[in-house]
Amino acid sequence: MNRAMLSTRLDLRSAHVPGESDARLPLRALDRENTHVHGELVWTIGDRVVPHMGFWGPHDVCLGEWWDGLRRAVAALAAGQPYVLDSGEQGEPAFNFERSGSTVRLSVVEGMGGGDADPAWQSIELAFDDLIAEVERFEDSLLRLLKEEGPPALPDDWNERLAAAAR
Repeated sequence: MNRAMLSTRLDLRSAHVPGESDARLPLRALDRENTHVHGELVWTIGDRVVPHMGFWGPHDVCLGEWWDGLRRAVAALAAGQPYVLDSGEQGEPAFNFERSGSTVRLSVVEGMGGGDADPAWQSIELAFDDLIAEVERFEDSLLRLLKEEGPPALPDDWNERLAAAAR
């Protein structure tokens, strides 16, 4: 069966530094003690939004975790290997990426923290080149926000991410 691959889009809609309770601090609060950046990241494949990405809400993700995970996924897929992006958070599922030629299949699978697989999100096909382009667009968007709204000096882990992206 030859199905048309679906378009994909990763939209970074906001970014903040999580504070105590559910406080959302501006990006300039990013420092050695506050190294996490969260935000609204919405991933759409075809006309459906990828579920289960959120940490403190449907789309509130740890942007560093998704930056790292998506980069690792693309690298593994480029090498012909599958990749599982799993935060390990209790009750959260994982995201399984598999590639065959120019096609990537994304499945929401059982996570090591006990999250259930999603039967409606198994082997969703997208183009590998589209995934690469959207990961790069997501990284560019986050980099722009960090430069425009972040502190003059970023924490080491973010400098390492940005240096790796520049290679």
